[in-house]
Amino acid sequence: MLVLLAAEGARLDAGAVGLALARRRSEAGEQALFVDADTTGSRLARRLGEVAHADYSPAARGLPSLMVARQPMTLRLLAEHCYSLDAGAGSLWALFAPFHPDGGEHAAAWLAEQTGELASVDRERSVIVASSFPAGARRLAPAVQAGAVLVLLAPVESVEAAEALGALCRGFDLSGRRCPHRALIVEGDCPLGDDEVGAATGMHVAGRVPVVDEERMLRLGGGRRDRALVRSVDEIAGRLLSYSRLVASQLATHRVTEAPATQVEALGALEGPTEVTNVNGAPTEAARRGGQVVEATDERRG
Repeated sequence: MLVLLAAEGARLDAGAVGLALARRRSEAGEQALFVDADTTGSRLARRLGEVAHADYSPAARGLPSLMVARQPMTLRLLAEHCYSLDAGAGSLWALFAPFHPDGGEHAAAWLAEQTGELASVDRERSVIVASSFPAGARRLAPAVQAGAVLVLLAPVESVEAAEALGALCRGFDLSGRRCPHRALIVEGDCPLGDDEVGAATGMHVAGRVPVVDEERMLRLGGGRRDRALVRSVDEIAGRLLSYSRLVASQLATHRVTEAPATQVEALGALEGPTEVTNVNGAPTEAARRGGQVVEATDERRG
C-alpha cells in the first residue's frame, strides 16, 4: 500500500498525482484502487468532474457511501462504492472523500481504522491513498505505522524550510533509520543539494520533480512533462515498495544498520546499488553514493 502526502505549500496536489499514478498502473495492466483521503474535503472529485465533464459525487459512490454501508471492506463492496475509471488493460477504482471539510476529517479517521482491511485489499489491488501533510499524516497514522510505503511531496526553498519540514517529519515519526519505506520527493526549484535536504529533514531524498499543471494531469494521457513526473513517482514508489517487502521478509535474520542518508539509495539492498533518477533521468546525489543497507545476523546469538 502506498500513502502519498503533499506538504503544506506544495503546488502539486497529492490527489491529482495519486490518481495519475493509479491510472498509469491500470494502463500497465494492474488492478488499482485510488483512495482520496483529503482531510479538507474532496476538491479532487469536483475538479476531475469538470475536466472529464462527469459527475463523481462522493455521496453517491465514495467514502461517505462506504461508511454508511457499515460492512467489512471487501472487493465486492468496494465495487459498489467506487467509480470505475479503467484505463488500458487493467482496472482502476476511485474512492473519493466527502466534499465538506468536516466530512473529510471524519472519513480519513474512519479510513485509518480500516487499515487491516485496506491491507487485505492491497493484496488483490494496488492501493494508493492520497492526502495532505501534516493533517493527513495525523489522521492516517495507523496506516503509516503499519508499514505502508510513504512518499512525501514537498517544496524545499531554503535551509529554514528544510529544517521546519524535518521537525514535522520527526514529530510524526516519519524520519530516522527505522523508516526505510518512507521517502521525500522535492517539488520545484530547490537551492540545496540532496545531502543537505536529507540532513535537515532526516528523510531520504528519492528524487526531484517539477511543478506541472494539475488540470492537464487529470486529463487522460496528459502531456510529456506530466507523464514524466508520474513515471518518476511511480518508479520511486516501486523501489520503496520492493525494499520494504525485502526488509519484512528478512526481519528474522537481518537488521537494518545504516542511517537514512545511505540506507534507501540502492533500494535493491542485498543486490547492490540501483540508480534512482530525477524526473529528467539524471541520477540523484544519493543514488550515486550507493551503499549496503542490510547486515546478516545470527539468530542463535540471542
